Parts: sequence; structure tokens; C-alpha cells
Amino acid sequence: MNTVRVSKRESILLAAKRMFLLHGYAGASMEAIAEAAPVSKATLYSHFEGKQDLFAAVISLQCEALLNTLAKAQTEVRDPVAALTAIARAFVDLVYSEEALTLYRVIIGEQQLFPELGARVYRTGPEPVLRKLSAYLEELSAQRVLAIADVGVSARLFLGMLKGDEHFRCLLGQKEGLGEDEKTSLVGAAVDLFLRGHGYGESLARE
Repeated sequence: MNTVRVSKRESILLAAKRMFLLHGYAGASMEAIAEAAPVSKATLYSHFEGKQDLFAAVISLQCEALLNTLAKAQTEVRDPVAALTAIARAFVDLVYSEEALTLYRVIIGEQQLFPELGARVYRTGPEPVLRKLSAYLEELSAQRVLAIADVGVSARLFLGMLKGDEHFRCLLGQKEGLGEDEKTSLVGAAVDLFLRGHGYGESLARE
């Protein structure tokens, strides 16, 4: 039987995610994470400087599929409908997952005690996502596929449409994520509104 070998770094990240989800940031000690991996503390610290570094790496791992989708989208200018739909779906699958919702609550809950954690997490997760999305929108704008005055603002608006009240309700425990039909409807509406708002399909005169 073939077995998939998991690297020590991967084992640490998976164990860390379990511990953070179960015990929060403050309650998950590096010693407990090392034991759960299982690796020695020396091995743990050879891969990660400390708990902040480790938590940021967990968030980065959560965003990996979305970032991969964004990387592929940057080569697709001719069909922004398909590209933006893929991006939106990857984003929705990420932010509405139970793991992501729990980690989001952990970050907010620990912000008072560990104010630097929020900045570290933002640099690791949301910032690269916005940067890659902005780069793709910049390309669409340069090719006159869409009329975008400020790609940074438009990138934030696009992702914001996919969260809003529905995501807040999920964070508050008023709703358990989104069903497949709800995701499809949300993604379709956001992509359609975004494209129409940026002149897709209209004749964009070159300056």
C-alpha cells in the first residue's frame, strides 16, 4: 500500500491548527503543539520562531487554495466571468468553512491580549489575497476588459460583497455556514454586479 509521507513542518501545522481550534491562541502552548505533532521542541522551534509565527503559518495554509486560484486567474484575461467566479467560489469556500470561522473568532478574541497578532495574521492571509486580486484586476483594466479607477478599492469591494451580513451571522453563530445553493447564488450575484459595475461587455474606448 502506498502511503503519503507528511513532512515535519506539515505535521506541526496540522497539529497547531487542531490545538488553536480547540484551545484558542492563548490556551495552545508550544509544548502541547510539539507533543501533538509529535516532534521535539527543538524541531518545532527550528521551523517556527514562536507561537505568532506558527499561527500566521496556519492562516497562510488556510489561504493556500485561494491563492492558487488567484495565481491561475492572473493568466486569464479573456474570460473574466469564469476567472472571477472561480476566485469568488474559492474565497467563499474558505471564509465560510467552520475552521475559518473558528480561527477568525480566535483572532478577535485574543486581540486585546495579543494586539500584534492581528497585524501578523493580516500580513500573512488577507494582504497577499488582496495583492494578487488587485494584480489581476490591474491586468483586466490594462487590457480594457474592465473600467477600474482604483484596483485596490475594487478588490476590497469584490471580497466584501462575498462576506457582509451573511458572514457576520455565521461568526455570531446565528447560521452554520452556507449551503451549496447559497454559495452559488452569492457568487453569481457578486460576480454579475461587479462586472456590470465595471463596464464589462461595454465598448471601453482607449485613451
